[in-house]
Amino acid sequence: MSADDDLFRVDLNLLVVLRTLLETRSVTRTAEQSGMSQPAVSRALAKLRQTFDDALLVKSGAVMRPTIRGSALLEPVQKALAGVTDLLADRHPFDPASTERVFRIATTDYGATVILPRLAGLMFAIAPKASVEIVPVDGQTFKNLGETNVDLALYSDNPVPPSLRTRDLFRETFACLVRAGHPLLDRAKNGRLRLDDYVAASHILVTVVGGRTGPVDTALATLGHSRHVAVRIPYFATAALVAAGSNLVLTIPRRAAENFSDDSRLRLVGPPLELPNFGYRMLWHERVHSEPDHIWLRRLILSAARSEGDATELAGSSPSSE
Repeated sequence: MSADDDLFRVDLNLLVVLRTLLETRSVTRTAEQSGMSQPAVSRALAKLRQTFDDALLVKSGAVMRPTIRGSALLEPVQKALAGVTDLLADRHPFDPASTERVFRIATTDYGATVILPRLAGLMFAIAPKASVEIVPVDGQTFKNLGETNVDLALYSDNPVPPSLRTRDLFRETFACLVRAGHPLLDRAKNGRLRLDDYVAASHILVTVVGGRTGPVDTALATLGHSRHVAVRIPYFATAALVAAGSNLVLTIPRRAAENFSDDSRLRLVGPPLELPNFGYRMLWHERVHSEPDHIWLRRLILSAARSEGDATELAGSSPSSE
């Protein structure tokens, strides 16, 4: 018989009764402290004697005294029940101000571009000793979320395994970036490039997974058009630098484009056709859903994805589960 088999035979409530009996040496006082009747305590003592194959406590005049075996059991039972109490106690609250926690977030270049700058500003104002480690989204990301390698992932609204929890951050549209002084800007109408100019231009395609086309090409194809992609690259920031130094047109999600448009060498302009929008969200595994530090991180990311006023309000509020 294994040790686990022995544990299955023991009622934890009986150990609580045993501890109280050994401490009080009285069936009456044990009944009072435990809220049990005296007959119930006596029945519990009988079961304990059977379990330990020992009398445990015996009558000695008007009192009960522990046997040698009973005396030896008191301290181990006290320690065991103290451990169970600690196990069942409420977890310690998460203190951002003192934590030295390293949060590992999986994201593409896009997520790092639009979320990380705001997230860093919020996080290190509240948790100056915390750290963030960014890892790329790859074929192992969903698996890593179920283990201990990654705390959370930033991802599009593409399908994900049902074992993962999700929270929408925002919906995203597209915008174009061209260099300041680009000849197409003079021909733009109502803040949008002209379709014939757009099709005639050469383009930069940001493709994280290395595809040959993107949603722009799909939308152009429905109109009977195609474009020349001169540069394919997996990095948004590098693509913006290429656009700033050439006549190539870069069409990327608007939030990323707005971040880069602060560069005086670039101008933001609308695309000439309707492009599909997409959702962006964070993903995490059920194993960390109720952890206070993870709840805090998720709320902070949600804050970073919202407007300035919302972010300040959310960052200062107490965490709650999504």
